Amino acid sequence: MTIPFRLLRDALIQLALDPQQQRQVLAGTVVTDELVLDLDNAVASLEHESQRTGITLDEALLSALRELNDLLGAQSSDELWDDESLDTHPTWAHARQKARELLPQLPTAADSADSKDTTPA
Repeated sequence: MTIPFRLLRDALIQLALDPQQQRQVLAGTVVTDELVLDLDNAVASLEHESQRTGITLDEALLSALRELNDLLGAQSSDELWDDESLDTHPTWAHARQKARELLPQLPTAADSADSKDTTPA
């Protein structure tokens, strides 16, 4: 069974983790970069994923996802990119909370199956 919006789901799951868990899951990478790039890629693929799955995300959800992505769009010289900022920067805390709120709103595999069901009701 295919999970719709898997790239987005994975990005939000990683973003929702506590800082230490983020470091463990993304060990061997620049964690702040990976978190932001994964979310950015997922948000950029939303239209394609909607076409692929036949599922259209609610406009409020799309807006919240874009806002979250924009929140993490700091300049490369910003302190947000320092690994220590995962623990201390209010932007990361806000992003984690927002990701936790958005995850349950994503479509599930059952939603994907329902959107492709052509059986008359």
